[in-house]
Amino acid sequence: MSSRVTFDDAEIAKHTDFNEIGLFAQEQVDDLVADAIGYPAHWAAFTVAKASAQEVTVSRGRYLNGRVVYSQDAPITINLQLHIPVAPSDQRWVALILRGEEVTETETRPFQTSEDPETSEVVMRSTPKRIRRRVNVIVQAGELNPTPVKPVVAETDACIAYVRLHATGIPDTGGIEPGTSTRVKSLYEVEGRLAALEVDLDALFLRTATIETQITNINDRLTEIPRPSVIRQMQRDLGAARLLLDLPDNQRAYAFDNGLLPDQWDNGHPDWLARVSEGVRYPFAATAQARLEVQAEDSPYIMWSDRRMVPVYDEVTRIANYAASGTLNISQLVHTETTLVRKEASRIRVTYGPTMQVCENGAGWSALADAQIGTMLRNNGETFEVVSYNGDWAGLPDHSLYGVRQIRYEIVNEPYWEYKTEEVGINGSVYAQTFLVAQPMMMTSLDLQFARIGLDGDVHVFIVETTGSAAPSPTRMLAQGILPRASLTEGWNRVALPLTMLEAGRRYAFVTVTTGNHAVSVSTGNAYTGGSLFKLTDGAYAQGDLDQDFVFAINGARFRSPRTTVPFRALTLADGMTEIDLLYSGWEPGGTGLEWEIRPAGSTTWTVLEDGDPATNPLVGLPASVELRLVMIGTSDLAPMIQLDEWATSTVSRNRSDMRAVTDAFDFGISSSSIVTQYTVDAFDEARHTFTPAIMVGGATVLPSTTEVTVDPNRPSRRTYLSTYSLGAATTSARMRFASTTDNVVVVPFLQDAFIAAL
Repeated sequence: MSSRVTFDDAEIAKHTDFNEIGLFAQEQVDDLVADAIGYPAHWAAFTVAKASAQEVTVSRGRYLNGRVVYSQDAPITINLQLHIPVAPSDQRWVALILRGEEVTETETRPFQTSEDPETSEVVMRSTPKRIRRRVNVIVQAGELNPTPVKPVVAETDACIAYVRLHATGIPDTGGIEPGTSTRVKSLYEVEGRLAALEVDLDALFLRTATIETQITNINDRLTEIPRPSVIRQMQRDLGAARLLLDLPDNQRAYAFDNGLLPDQWDNGHPDWLARVSEGVRYPFAATAQARLEVQAEDSPYIMWSDRRMVPVYDEVTRIANYAASGTLNISQLVHTETTLVRKEASRIRVTYGPTMQVCENGAGWSALADAQIGTMLRNNGETFEVVSYNGDWAGLPDHSLYGVRQIRYEIVNEPYWEYKTEEVGINGSVYAQTFLVAQPMMMTSLDLQFARIGLDGDVHVFIVETTGSAAPSPTRMLAQGILPRASLTEGWNRVALPLTMLEAGRRYAFVTVTTGNHAVSVSTGNAYTGGSLFKLTDGAYAQGDLDQDFVFAINGARFRSPRTTVPFRALTLADGMTEIDLLYSGWEPGGTGLEWEIRPAGSTTWTVLEDGDPATNPLVGLPASVELRLVMIGTSDLAPMIQLDEWATSTVSRNRSDMRAVTDAFDFGISSSSIVTQYTVDAFDEARHTFTPAIMVGGATVLPSTTEVTVDPNRPSRRTYLSTYSLGAATTSARMRFASTTDNVVVVPFLQDAFIAAL
């Protein structure tokens, strides 16, 4: 309002005219405050000081609330005794809050009792004289706590100070903090801050012009800079290539793991809850292991040889040399101590269940050489000795891995391997006879014709492989037998051998070692063209004889039935199983097979362990007991073999419903506050599963700032999680960590590979 009151000399003034003088002035000030200052709930000029241990003094000041200014004209003292904590360990903050009010003050004044001055009498009475806007100080107390926090002040209130209270009262230092956030800034202060900003603004304009120039230059070269996604792809590929090339483990700003081996995973970490098995998979909630055992070892449909089980057979002669025309003293050479290395039957592993999913990173085994044999085909407590082997894959024998939805076969196609061997030491005179196997056969025994029997000395017989030059190789022995001196007779003698698989088109040899003065029948004039007789003079060097050959007969198995069914002991696991794992030694020559069948409890149907729809897998119902049988399929000349020794085991398991995995800490060699990870997850069902990518820095789990999920268009169940992490402080190392859950333990995803890089 912009008004004023005027008077005329002869005018009789009314009392309202005088009231309007003050009212107009006050409204003018209110309008000025509202238009030019306009602070909502702010204070000016107040100070708070400690008066005593329980009291504070609040000085004169003003409280502005929009267009109204309230004033405190004299200092006041506030007693805080009621808010002081009782317990010595407790403390409390209190806030001194301003509230404004408008009060009317009265005074006693003389009044006329009549309008007639001659008859009017003067009386004294109280009447309103001033309308004053004053300030009230309110105490807002916070909570009691050994480490107290300041009370929350509403936006509509102005706090002039916070006072800290101990059990002894107000401390001398740090006891009072002004509420600067609601203090009115003077025009002088505002001008000073504005002048500083103007100086900074001039510098900002110069820097902005420079930045614009630089941005223009960068824009001109953007087409030459690869996109970040391309760089990440290159880093991931380089990480995978480092594994293939077996580069030294120096510091790198990136790391890649294909989930095949646990080498880079910290399974001792407190957060670890997973297993590494051609992918990082859900751990087992329960597992049970037992020996693979048939129900009746005396069944008339099977035969045993050194714990090697095959279908029942008859022995027939497969290879022979009967042209006896001379004798050979097999102990006439200098006796030497010979060490032979026996090779064992290769290992087979069958894993079956609705949770088995093919892991397409299996090609990574080619870079890990012998690691796959030791990882996938090892039994608990068993040790493989790796010796020289001139095969494929830089020392790895021919290895087949068939990974499908429900079943996985891992078979070493060589019937014998050198990953598990046994050294056999023997002393005596050493002779050998090589022979060619034209058709595959299963050798059962060897017949030798003796012309003379010495007074003592057993005859040890070994079946060995030959070298590339067709000479016997004692370091690759397949089977061994013995002819005790007490049982030797002149004429034909048979030495029983463990069932031994001989492959077509390959040369083998039998080796005799004895200290006895025995003589055997031989043929002369190179009558036998299928092999040669050898003398081993130092236990290793073999010298061939171009004229003589042993008289011998090699016997093999002729199987009575092409199909044999063998019941095994049932597999059991309390509360049910989702996976069956069978591990044993054996062989399956071409045209033969070992087919496993199961029948869950309550079912009337036998199911072959083969691929199919996981939804109809017989283990979906979590059976606690499963009948097991083996169907051995072969021919009259060949049959598969299974070796049921102490290492032949069955393992049944049931998955958990959650998984957590943590890698080792990767040292980047640089300091970075931005990290990226990429997890590839397979067999993922969005309706059933969750997946949470993360990293660990120090001991803290860090969730990503952003995550981009990409579904594989060719395989919708596989997806990648590309996550970026913004750290508060730079780090030189980090771990990958992820978690996953499922609502059904029969349907579980797994991690195919993982990648991390510091940006």
